[in-house]
Amino acid sequence: MTGWRSLAAMGGLGVLLLALTGPAARAAAEPWMVPDDVALALRDPDRFAWQLFVAINWPALDEESAPDPEAALGEPRPVVWETWALTKDVYLPDGRTPPPWLDASNRLGPERDPDEHPLQQTLVRDTSPVPPGRTGHQKDEVRMNRAAFDYIRDNDLYSIDGQERRFYAGLPVQFPPEAIEIKAVWRPIGEADKVRYHWATLSDEADGQERLYGLTSLHVMSKVLPRWLWATFEHVDNPFRRGIHDEGWLIPSRDSVACPPEALDCGRLPSGFGLEGTVWANYRLRGTQIDFTDDYGLPVQLADSELETGFQRTSSCMTCHVRSTIGPRVNAAASFEFGTGYPDHPLGPPEATRLPVFKQNEDGSFESYRGAPQPEWFRLPSTGVASFDTYLQLDYVFSMMRASYASPAAP
Repeated sequence: MTGWRSLAAMGGLGVLLLALTGPAARAAAEPWMVPDDVALALRDPDRFAWQLFVAINWPALDEESAPDPEAALGEPRPVVWETWALTKDVYLPDGRTPPPWLDASNRLGPERDPDEHPLQQTLVRDTSPVPPGRTGHQKDEVRMNRAAFDYIRDNDLYSIDGQERRFYAGLPVQFPPEAIEIKAVWRPIGEADKVRYHWATLSDEADGQERLYGLTSLHVMSKVLPRWLWATFEHVDNPFRRGIHDEGWLIPSRDSVACPPEALDCGRLPSGFGLEGTVWANYRLRGTQIDFTDDYGLPVQLADSELETGFQRTSSCMTCHVRSTIGPRVNAAASFEFGTGYPDHPLGPPEATRLPVFKQNEDGSFESYRGAPQPEWFRLPSTGVASFDTYLQLDYVFSMMRASYASPAAP
């Protein structure tokens, strides 16, 4: 109490000293530590996003999912988020319990998510999409930190069965504040490009050869806020790519840290984060999102040109992800009459129901949902009797849609 009174008596200087000894000062002094300042996330989400970007891109310790305090930002080695668990090691094909964290994490080197398709694009189409850039030469991965991994594993959310049990029990899905997930996109680069990209040598599944890849996109979601904080970063080359599926940046960037209020899309690098002189100086914040709408009631939009190809102009991370849901099992053919005379409707097992993530226009194009969620979105069709009538939201986490049913032999 004496210390507080002494500082208070010093007026503005006391306030400054308190600020310099608070969480913001610690974050500035230790940039490899993941920020957890809720007030900063609400008041200045762009600054929080840059602090988070530095922390998770800090060089990692060789055998741990932790930053190396002795390393310098930008050293050519794996970074913290590259040591986190891949979704393929969490949502196993037969729905069995994933291994403990120490066995699921630390997947460095050539091991990447094998589906190679941004999840949003996979959800748009019934067939595997053609990814942006050169066909077959783009790698996509989704990873989660230990807080997210442990929550999924401890609550049996790694299988559709576990998610359905949550639905029938009426239990909410709420990740802890420390949870983080990332989505990353890599493209092949040449040896001369290594000075401008965070890079890795990855194997290609088609021929087994190792090739040099550069990170082109990093999308981050942090549960520091109840509805998560969303931030997306892209390489400065992305607007100028000329692949047959590239479309550049179709909505302006927004960075209140690097840019003046009258030109939030200035495209500059922010100072004060130690990015200068490193490969990370070639990455830009495209924007952050912490709410569905702005003060005028207009939908807040945020798009990543690599992940939201084809629907950038309607993309809203929060509105899209709020539709991550689970409902009761439904046998689509159950309303038909079965028998030898009805070969077009064979019997089949019921499937989990989820909200569609996109809406399709008459011309075949897709749009993302944006703006405030509507109550009718989450209502299940009425049966006329007492029943479960609302989808269960999965706390905005799309990765849970990668889960499989548990096989009878799965523990």
